[in-house]
Amino acid sequence: MASDQVNRTRWVSVRALRAAAGRVSVWSACWAAMVLLALVAATPWAHWFDRALDHSYAPGSLVGSLDAVFRFDQRAALDSMRDSTAQLGAGLALLAILWGVFSAGGWLRIFIEAGLEGGKDRSLRRFLGGGAGSFWRFFRVLLLTLVLLSLAGWLAFGWPWKTLVLDFLLDTDEGNLEVLASESSALSVGWVQTGLYSSLVALILVWADYTRTRLAYHGTRSTVWAGLCTCGLFFRAPVRSLRPMILLLAAEALVLWGIGSLVWEVNTGLDGSSGSWSILQLLLASQVALAWRIITRGARYRAALTVTRELVGVPDLPDPWAGGIGGPGGPQYPVGGSEDSDEYAVVL
Repeated sequence: MASDQVNRTRWVSVRALRAAAGRVSVWSACWAAMVLLALVAATPWAHWFDRALDHSYAPGSLVGSLDAVFRFDQRAALDSMRDSTAQLGAGLALLAILWGVFSAGGWLRIFIEAGLEGGKDRSLRRFLGGGAGSFWRFFRVLLLTLVLLSLAGWLAFGWPWKTLVLDFLLDTDEGNLEVLASESSALSVGWVQTGLYSSLVALILVWADYTRTRLAYHGTRSTVWAGLCTCGLFFRAPVRSLRPMILLLAAEALVLWGIGSLVWEVNTGLDGSSGSWSILQLLLASQVALAWRIITRGARYRAALTVTRELVGVPDLPDPWAGGIGGPGGPQYPVGGSEDSDEYAVVL
């Protein structure tokens, strides 16, 4: 029995990636939204660079990087641009986060209504409807996520780490790592601290995905209760619930690593003689990376929905025709009725 369950969940990640990649219209819309936000942020800088470079520097001399001479000559203008665009960048970052909340509802609406097996619905109408219908519930999940992330930072870098690990276990003097036996020991402590924080952040983000999935799949509104149920799911079946997410993270990281290697190779070869093809390669690589991240994001919700359906079960939804009589697919007539009702009814 256990082997059958393992076989059913072994290819959850692959099926999730295939399902998300098949919704071309959906991930294309998400990609376009992110590109639009990036263009809004980049446009002021592009106009400023056009004015700063016009008739002031040799053509192609700054293609590879901005040298020290340029940074010194334009130091006041660069500081002014950073200050003037800081608030714009913060606002755009907030919009990107809110778009992520909105798109989560859209992805889940499509996967839930299209079915987990063989669904081919690619309609943007369902995506937009799901995002709007679940936005405020998922926004509350975002607020809970921020609270938990703050708690994770406190655990990894605040009083618990300093008191329990540095002072009690390592017996340091107020967190001073110089008292350790070697530099490698101090480096290992730093790696453990970073790994602990990274693991807590990853677990919290996965918890948020499963909590949103439970809210959408079961149609409930209590984010706190859904979050507690998600914690119970993690304790009850940690491997089956976390394994698809780990595999999707590995797939995302592997592709991004390949794209990053290509970008590094092209970027290090930029000089005054580089043509438009090098710039086009960087542009295409960045957009492929963005699209791949969006697809894997949708795949996480597909995987979370699959695991939720297998481990939690079908939600207990009320049957609107429980009190009626009629053939399947045909008209349904309620049993009973009253003299004041205009509807047809069946009297037994």
